[in-house]
Amino acid sequence: LGDVMKKLKNIFVLGGAGFLGYHTIKEATNRGYSVKTVDIVELPENLQFKKKDNVEFIIQNFFDLSDEKIIDLISGCDGFVYAGGVDERIVPQKPAYKFFYEKNVLPTQRIARLAREAGVKNFVLLGSHTVEFAENNMDLRKHYYHEEPYVETRLIQEKLAMYEGDGAMNVSVLRLPYIFGTMEGKVPLWSMYVDMLRGQEFMPVTTGGAATISASQVGQAAISALENGKHRLAYPVATGYISYEDFYKKILEELGQEDSTELQVMSFDELEEAYREDEKLTDQQGVEHGIRQVNMLRANSMEFRLPTELAYDELRVREEDTDKIIKETLNWSNTQK
Repeated sequence: LGDVMKKLKNIFVLGGAGFLGYHTIKEATNRGYSVKTVDIVELPENLQFKKKDNVEFIIQNFFDLSDEKIIDLISGCDGFVYAGGVDERIVPQKPAYKFFYEKNVLPTQRIARLAREAGVKNFVLLGSHTVEFAENNMDLRKHYYHEEPYVETRLIQEKLAMYEGDGAMNVSVLRLPYIFGTMEGKVPLWSMYVDMLRGQEFMPVTTGGAATISASQVGQAAISALENGKHRLAYPVATGYISYEDFYKKILEELGQEDSTELQVMSFDELEEAYREDEKLTDQQGVEHGIRQVNMLRANSMEFRLPTELAYDELRVREEDTDKIIKETLNWSNTQK
């Protein structure tokens, strides 16, 4: 690692006030790097970095800046972590392809190109586990999951970032699963699940589950991926797994509804019709999911497991009490409004 430390001194994090950006900066300062970060908002006062942390925090709409200004801001940094973008829970106006292309693909390609021109040597993109399954799960491919707007644009995002790096900059990707953790000033995405179960007497739950990781572990993995400096490598990173049934049970515990809400595990076949109806409804409303409902159901009926060795062995992620972190996240989701 000594050699790596010589190559990497200054790290640029795009989106430092964001959930993952913030945790990535924390890990970078833990490892003694100096950090420059840009975000459109300031961090809450008690999360702001101290002078000794060596973090330069710039409040600015990065994407509105000219190429020259961006190159100017990035130059002097040898590592870059791209923690921007939107995930599949946003349901845009049709066509969803265009929305996700404009939000995730175009900015990434531009910034990767400018990072390379600014002399960055190692670039890490925070991506999505959906791409991992789109590439490797034959059953999903049979139903064109890999062509869903969100999934396909996430794959294009990875590819274009890698093309931009070819020959001059190592570009690697973290394919991230469900992320848990809390951050002041941020209402977790999980609050929608908490709200969905609040006060319900009955709730169907799909048969599958998903790989998990904590936000601070994502930060650790991101900095290790920068240090590893591999080109065209996509890391499926996870440190745990939870079934949807267990996840819903934890939500009911948080809400104190263990006895008043009945959870019923239902198969893909049992739920498919309802999801098809829902798809028709969104279609009529002129909006479109990044992953169409029936394919989302198909994926949620499978066990989306990822191996944990990669995180622990190759990316030197520290073990954490996932169960406790999920509980804390759900409590935060329930109490923050």
